[in-house]
Amino acid sequence: MIIMNLKSILKSASILLAGTAAAVLIPVSVQAGGLVSGGAARELNTSASTLSETVSSSSARAITAQITDPSEVIEEEYLNLSIAMFETSPKYCNVRSGPGTEYSIVGRMYDGSVGSILDEADEDIADDKDPDDDNDQWIHLRSGSVEGYVLSDFVVTGVEAYNRLEDYTEYYAEVLVSQLNVRKEASIDSACLTYVTRGERYHVVMERGVDPRIYLAARESEADLDEEDDGMTWIKIEYAEGKVGYVSADYITITEEFGTAKSLEEIQAEEAAERERNLRATTSNGGQTSYSAPAENLTIVPNLSTDYSTTSELRMAIVSYALQFVGNPYVMGGQSLAATDCSGFTCYVFRDFGYSISRTPSGQYSSAGRAVTLAEAQPGDIICYGNGGCSHVALYIGNGQIVQESNPRRGLEVNSVYFMSNIIGVKNVID
Repeated sequence: MIIMNLKSILKSASILLAGTAAAVLIPVSVQAGGLVSGGAARELNTSASTLSETVSSSSARAITAQITDPSEVIEEEYLNLSIAMFETSPKYCNVRSGPGTEYSIVGRMYDGSVGSILDEADEDIADDKDPDDDNDQWIHLRSGSVEGYVLSDFVVTGVEAYNRLEDYTEYYAEVLVSQLNVRKEASIDSACLTYVTRGERYHVVMERGVDPRIYLAARESEADLDEEDDGMTWIKIEYAEGKVGYVSADYITITEEFGTAKSLEEIQAEEAAERERNLRATTSNGGQTSYSAPAENLTIVPNLSTDYSTTSELRMAIVSYALQFVGNPYVMGGQSLAATDCSGFTCYVFRDFGYSISRTPSGQYSSAGRAVTLAEAQPGDIICYGNGGCSHVALYIGNGQIVQESNPRRGLEVNSVYFMSNIIGVKNVID
């Protein structure tokens, strides 16, 4: 049985120093359950012959259409990219149902929200005598679950947006146990501030300005030299508005996402959840918490995704799981396998099997697993494409084929690994 453990992996990565160019793949708390969908669970016992049939039947469908101009994948994927940017408060703009302020508000686009541009339009003003005379430009875009129009002044697009994509990566800690205490300091003996529960997600407070997974690896290395250390690794989270504390890294998973626009319904739901969290974290007595810490419930449901006798079985399960999503749409910055972009697809497939890898193509190329040659590629490896840097990734499924989120027009499909000639690397995440 292959069991991945955060502690052992952190120790094996302890040679990494925070802030260096090196990066590490850390399957965070993959003992914990709830990460595999029903679809993945149904494929856990997939045999080699079943996998071959699955790939063959998928290839037989109309999802292997030839790409006559390989550059169209890169161009359509990122030249339609937009990122909202605001220098002053409030750091959001309204998304409207049409190109003008008289149209209804359908959502908000916050600082760093990414989206895909659908079209551009001049402002639509009723009874406008000269619509071409210095009217504001509006961008028609799709971001997250929201589609609508924003003023062009609020977004950067195309190459400029792509070059700034990684600057707007957000890290979240998702709780994997029934109940987990948040402590004032990074110590098991520190006072409890509140508690968090399974499935809740919290912003990770960056330490030393680096990927929190790199920070954890560096902290583990330091802890090995500290005899008084409590033997645990900790991550700082914002557990309520303006309030921070520490949770044990052994009972969370760290995810990496892009921000997207939020619909009015999503905003209302998040505000309600925030009020509940703030109420839970209410303090009194001059800042001293009135919270009485209950016994922690650290029960972790077994994760079926790690129950494999060989890495070959694990690889087959990953490929079978990934192929279930063929035909799904492409959405830049999408946060689930129902609709996402190229690096989101590979990131979330691996996440559902307990692996934490970068959310961006360049991050996966630089830090996911180890580099192998194309001749050594196995099902479940990541194929990296680009010119002068990685700008597209796909999942290798064997037999010279990949499954990938191509672009907004094509969606998730199966292609030849040579659908583009600019392969710059292959990353083995699994072994």
